[in-house]
Amino acid sequence: MTARASRYVAGAAAGLALTASLTACKADSGKDKASGDETPKSGIHLTAAQEALSKASQQTADLKSFRAKLATSTVLSGKSTEVKGNLAFQLKPEPAMKFDVPSIKNGDKSAAGFKEVLVDNMVYLKIPALAKAAGKPWVSFSLDQLGKATGIDVKAMEDQGKQANPALNAKMLTASKDVHSVGKETVAGVSTTHYKGSIALSEALGKLSTDERAQAQKMFGQAGLEKLDFDTWIDGQRLPRKLTLATPSGSKLKFDTTMTYTDFNAPVSITAPPQNQVADGMKLKGAPTPSSSPS
Repeated sequence: MTARASRYVAGAAAGLALTASLTACKADSGKDKASGDETPKSGIHLTAAQEALSKASQQTADLKSFRAKLATSTVLSGKSTEVKGNLAFQLKPEPAMKFDVPSIKNGDKSAAGFKEVLVDNMVYLKIPALAKAAGKPWVSFSLDQLGKATGIDVKAMEDQGKQANPALNAKMLTASKDVHSVGKETVAGVSTTHYKGSIALSEALGKLSTDERAQAQKMFGQAGLEKLDFDTWIDGQRLPRKLTLATPSGSKLKFDTTMTYTDFNAPVSITAPPQNQVADGMKLKGAPTPSSSPS
């Protein structure tokens, strides 16, 4: 793969970090729901903190939409990357999303950010490097075509966008065996209870549906992650107001993600950019093709 193609794929990957999560909602619908059932089985005793997580999982299962502020910091081989943005996410009736990242910080330097919209099985990216190559502000990808070209099942994989989904997170956190209450705290003016704990990823993934689990195992396996520490703040309505996920001390890959939820079930308006401002990303030089997909 040429250097230009590598940059192209890297740029697209940055935006696609939030994409496949939306279509995963479709793939998950009606499939293998038993694995995500958090109703305690008879004879199983839960601590108060575990019961709180279980109830939060049940409460978030029927969410139609949410908004959140997302902040992620990653350190790999001594190089750090920080991403902060605003996310609007429609879960029902059809998955849709928009994500706005004003800038990306690499070490001490700041780079231009990106915008992403996913609607009607298409993802639209506004990334300076791609816009320059395309001659138009936005570049579009069909998720079906992208999946065939990269060999990635984008309709089922879980990614950072799904990582922000409170329902998915709530399911995974119920796998924690050491969760405990830290006390009462206020988050953005809302009274919450702060819980702290850790999850073994092998057990947390077992809380997901078959499609979710298979794809998440691929991603976490590549990253070499086995465990995550978490903090979650749950309000009186059993809804998470804030969540942090971080790798334990000593991990080769270091990252921490904070999701601060600002709205639940509030209407969100998500539409595709005007067609005269959009170029077909699959037709650009360096775009992923079946022949360039990983073996």
